[in-house]
Amino acid sequence: MRIVYDKNFYGSSGAAIPNTNRGEDAYDICDWIVSQSWHKDRIGTWGPSALGGVQYQLCVEDHPNHTCAVPLVATGSQGYDSYFSGGVLEEARLNQLDALGYGISTTIMALVYDNIVWDIAENNTWFPDDIQIPTLQIGGWYDHTIDQMIDFYSSSRNVADLSVIDKQWLLVGPWVHGGIGPAHIGTANQGELTYPSAEFKSDSMAWEFFAYYLLDTPNGWNNTDYITYFDMGGTDDWLTSNDDDIHATGTNVLYLGQNNSLNSFTGIDSSSFVSDPNNPSPTLGGATLSDLLDQGPYDQSSLDSRSDIVTFSTATLTNDITITGRIQLDLYISSDQPDCDISIRLADTYPDGRVMLITDGIKRMRFRNNAYTVNDEVFMTPGVVYNVQVDLPFTRYTWKAGHQIKIYLGGNNAIRFNVNLQDGDTMYLPGPGNIANITVHHNTNYPSQILLPGTNPTIGIVSHDRVHFNFFPNPANEILTLHSDHQIESYQFIDLTGKVLSNVLPLINNPIKVGYLEPGMYMLKVITNEGNFATKKFTKL
Repeated sequence: MRIVYDKNFYGSSGAAIPNTNRGEDAYDICDWIVSQSWHKDRIGTWGPSALGGVQYQLCVEDHPNHTCAVPLVATGSQGYDSYFSGGVLEEARLNQLDALGYGISTTIMALVYDNIVWDIAENNTWFPDDIQIPTLQIGGWYDHTIDQMIDFYSSSRNVADLSVIDKQWLLVGPWVHGGIGPAHIGTANQGELTYPSAEFKSDSMAWEFFAYYLLDTPNGWNNTDYITYFDMGGTDDWLTSNDDDIHATGTNVLYLGQNNSLNSFTGIDSSSFVSDPNNPSPTLGGATLSDLLDQGPYDQSSLDSRSDIVTFSTATLTNDITITGRIQLDLYISSDQPDCDISIRLADTYPDGRVMLITDGIKRMRFRNNAYTVNDEVFMTPGVVYNVQVDLPFTRYTWKAGHQIKIYLGGNNAIRFNVNLQDGDTMYLPGPGNIANITVHHNTNYPSQILLPGTNPTIGIVSHDRVHFNFFPNPANEILTLHSDHQIESYQFIDLTGKVLSNVLPLINNPIKVGYLEPGMYMLKVITNEGNFATKKFTKL
């Protein structure tokens, strides 16, 4: 058995040749290994981060002796969202990559909008259909690549070579990316928390995987469940699945309410905060990669006293609440500036007062229509309310009874993410910036909410599936007739910039009148009596 790895990517930078195909380099290394007297017949590869990416590139080259691979906290895919989250540059990580020798910041900063260059890059680095060997893909809930890893794995279970489509495994633990600080894949200590049952799990599973495929050890690896994943917060233990996607099928809705509450009903209020680009709220742990930042779960309670943060919390939970999947905030925002960012941190308030970070996300309001090309950039009109969605990465978490679900909502998360100057000018240029007064609206007309992936029947959270609805005619002139298996309670019109054109209107009559709208493209947002929602485009003649 021979396992190939390298702890120091770019360690031979003095001998590096620019623009080298690393997959071809890896192929040459495999050729060299095969030529050695100590080599037998098989090669297994292992390595984190960039070394995981090289393994995927080696899969494309299809070396005959490359028998199996264990990429950790890695994905082959390189696209716009690899560097820009919700249209916001993950600045600290880009600076760290430059410090490590990648030297890519000039290229990235020339591509701050999604465009054909990013499309080509993603198409050329999306490798699931090139996998022709067994893999054990290993990730962490506090790793910045977790979303891409989940998608890549699910795809590999469906489009890998038929001979190995049933030989793809995934392991996800409560781990950070590593490379900075003491925590890494497989350690018990992660940030300010400790997970004893997660220690060495990545090593033990990798050795079983290698022993089976490289040494023909009859250890039963082929009977291992396809996905092994860690339940943070609750049982702090391992779960398994044989599905290719572990995202929960149901959705739980909590509304942002008055008195900083998270409830199962809409509030009658709004909350405002001041965002000053010269005094941004600080990054406190999370899925970071920077010498200047902590990684993993850290206490967020020091943010409570800041004037640029508003918080929303449930009451103390009487039962455990579990989520599995991606979280979304559906918010109604106004500001006195043409642009701002909406930063979200999802946390767990412990009985002892600690507020431990679970995951976070951010959205630049000029990209509120969920597309990031230069043509999608639309600024805000002061005082106008806009609808925006902020996505948080895939996670598995259980809030224990006696804890609270808590949201921190602000205008920035620095230095992890670039700080928006809020002046509506060209992005990423230096300048003093403008102070923004930002309001999040949460009432019957503007039902700001968090959608949690799960089916929890307690604490008044209503569990339900996604809304499916249709309407006709489209295009429409005077009326739209709605059809749905769900009980639609109300609706709302929103233009393609996210501007809210009407209050949430009760669906008293169906069909509904649209004749008063100006000709053009709109979004019709329908809301069920359970609080779930869906949107579809229609054209007004």
